[in-house]
Amino acid sequence: MLDVALISLIQDMSEKAGIEGTIQYWNRVGENLARRMGKEAYMGWPSFNVALREGRTAFSIEGEVNALTDLAITDDDGDVVGYIYALKTCVFSPTIERIMDSIGEMPSADKEVANEYNESVKNTAVCNFCVIHQRYREEVAHNITISDQPLECLQLANRGFVGDTKLDEDSLTKIGIDPEYIRSLLRNYACVYAVILREAKIKERKETKEASKK
Repeated sequence: MLDVALISLIQDMSEKAGIEGTIQYWNRVGENLARRMGKEAYMGWPSFNVALREGRTAFSIEGEVNALTDLAITDDDGDVVGYIYALKTCVFSPTIERIMDSIGEMPSADKEVANEYNESVKNTAVCNFCVIHQRYREEVAHNITISDQPLECLQLANRGFVGDTKLDEDSLTKIGIDPEYIRSLLRNYACVYAVILREAKIKERKETKEASKK
């Protein structure tokens, strides 16, 4: 019954506030939730990754998140300035499954919100709930410091309920990661993002340099 009510809310909100108004509302939901999580500070990336694994950081609220420590992001000096993280299952997946089982389909507003977000904000949404997720992570990153340095969260890729995918080419270029490798992660994960030091000068990888010359 609650899932039916949520669907009614999404559709009703889009009809009364418009698609852009729905996006603004979901952005505020993400921002307010991040604000309630409070500030966090870590001495280094190892302590942050342990907190993530043990569910002691605001990034853990979305579910099982794995730090892909083999994908360390480094700067020109070779120092680690970030990592890639992967969300095993979207926290909204159970809700979407129950909606599909009971109603048969998501409301038209779901795809309309995602499409508008992709066109007017950034091309990274596979459903309307992505707006909440991505805004939440952006704001949470602003509330966390590692070695007294502020963070930034970059959305890299995500997979929708029916298998459709999105990759943010700009973010992938910024951190110098091969898009095809990130795409392969979507076989096992629903969402992939990077957390980096906000002011870091990220080392450009060899394959990225060669691609830019073509």
